[in-house]
Amino acid sequence: MNYRTILAVINEHTGSTVAARYAMALAAAIGAKLVLYSAIAEGGDEVISRHTDRHLDHLFDEALAHDIPVTCISETGMITRFLPHRVQAEGAELVFYPLVPGEQYGAALQGETAHQLLRTIRADLAVMRIMHMGKPHPRHILVPLGRVIRDRDAWLHFLALLAKTFESQVTLFHRPETGRGDVPDDLLSLRNELRLHHLPVLERSGSGGIARAIALEAVSHHNDLIVLGASERSALRRLLFGNPAGDVMHHPPCNAILFRPGRRTP
Repeated sequence: MNYRTILAVINEHTGSTVAARYAMALAAAIGAKLVLYSAIAEGGDEVISRHTDRHLDHLFDEALAHDIPVTCISETGMITRFLPHRVQAEGAELVFYPLVPGEQYGAALQGETAHQLLRTIRADLAVMRIMHMGKPHPRHILVPLGRVIRDRDAWLHFLALLAKTFESQVTLFHRPETGRGDVPDDLLSLRNELRLHHLPVLERSGSGGIARAIALEAVSHHNDLIVLGASERSALRRLLFGNPAGDVMHHPPCNAILFRPGRRTP
């Protein structure tokens, strides 16, 4: 499948414009429609509203200048209530949501906006943590993977689109299990399929704590984007064994995307 409509959430923070430019670049590459969306809480600060509107206007003009079909939508109300309906109404297949400063994916009580959207949005969802405003075009993408890759086709489609759009090198990274030095079969399969798209792909491994190993790999090999999978651990397992994806997304060494494939309609 190809994305026909990509929706980018915009807020008052500059980081949301960086996430939107990822969405804009992907839309331009595949001829998709772009929807720029904001939801301002009722009675919200007027300064917040002005900053958000300024970002929307600037991005809208930028999309038009690049001949991208674009729609700009603003609503008043809670984003957790309005966005899932808007995604469905616009037929968006991919949504970019930027974490705001202070919002933490993987929070213990799972009450953050990102977690609510992960539960309610049916489209593919790219939750972004923006660390560097000046690097909207990643050249080196780090993809940490476990032994089993769920929704592999969706992963392949999203990674291939990212890498092709930005002409990026992809590094597939894993941490070998104790006593097992082999490369997971799913990782090899994903590597081979990415290479069929004529994409440069490397494989690397690390040791120690998962989150620390990912951060060290990103820093030491100058990766400028990390793409992670949303954690499938239960609340109890997160409590007992931690949440590596949450640890990385809290303060990554570079821009990061938490990708969750959508719930496909049969």
